[in-house]
Amino acid sequence: MSPKVLTAGSLVFWFHSFDITEGRASIHVGMGGQDDYNDAKIWLEPGVEVAREGRTLRSHELRQAITVIEQNREFLLEEWYGYRRRAGG
Repeated sequence: MSPKVLTAGSLVFWFHSFDITEGRASIHVGMGGQDDYNDAKIWLEPGVEVAREGRTLRSHELRQAITVIEQNREFLLEEWYGYRRRAGG
């Protein structure tokens, strides 16, 4: 299960169930939908950092996604840790 947690225009942000075992929080982002194989992955901690650029976003869209993530980082971290607890991670 990969729950969508945020949208901003055509950008869609979600958590990937495989990531709950990782040592730090991350979020995936794509354009218009969730595509786990072609999405971008962004670390939320210790700071916002691109883990994987993916194939669905152009460079300006990735920059926009990072801005949205930075503006919503506290909310996303709260959601991440709540999701992780519910998923048993």
